[in-house]
Amino acid sequence: MDRFEISTLRSYYGCLLTDRQNEMIRMRYDEDLSFGEIAEECGISRQAVLDGLNKGVKHLQEIDGALALVARDGRVKALLCETEERLTSDDAEGAMKCVARIREILED
Repeated sequence: MDRFEISTLRSYYGCLLTDRQNEMIRMRYDEDLSFGEIAEECGISRQAVLDGLNKGVKHLQEIDGALALVARDGRVKALLCETEERLTSDDAEGAMKCVARIREILED
């Protein structure tokens, strides 16, 4: 999993982590700080940073596996783009089908 994906998961589910895990993940993946810099900032060892990051990332992955909000939002955004394209090309019927699919996704 790359840093962008982890940062995205944190933006969705960060409030479900401990404050320390959330902050360490923010510093590592959003601010690109090293383990040593994070350890110094938090007043803990580099090993504690590594452990906290691993546990936090694992927890984010588990939460996303259960809720799948990131994938759902991606499908909705793609359908919104398709709806705009259909409206621009005067395909009102196709746009309404997209809207119906968006509703289905949001109701699940």
